[in-house]
Amino acid sequence: MGDIIVEPANLLLRFPDARTEARARAEEFRRLTPEGRWREIAALMALGLNMARASPRHAAIARRWEAQEAEWRRLQKAVFAKYG
Repeated sequence: MGDIIVEPANLLLRFPDARTEARARAEEFRRLTPEGRWREIAALMALGLNMARASPRHAAIARRWEAQEAEWRRLQKAVFAKYG
C-alpha cells in the first residue's frame, strides 16, 4: 500500500497496491459466467465509446477510427484478392 502525507494538513493518504487490486479484479472476472464476462466486456466497451464521444478530441478520434477502418478494409481486400 502506498502512503502519502499531505504536508499542509499533515494528513495521511493510503492507496491500495495496484497489483493486489488487479489480481482481485481478475479473480472476480474469472468467477463470472461466460454471459457475465461478455456483459462486463460490453460495459467496458460502452464506457470507452462514451468517453471518446464526450472527449474534446472527438473529431481527431473519429478520424483515427475511420483511418483504421479503411486500413482494415484494404487489408481484407488484399487477402481476398490473393487467396480468394
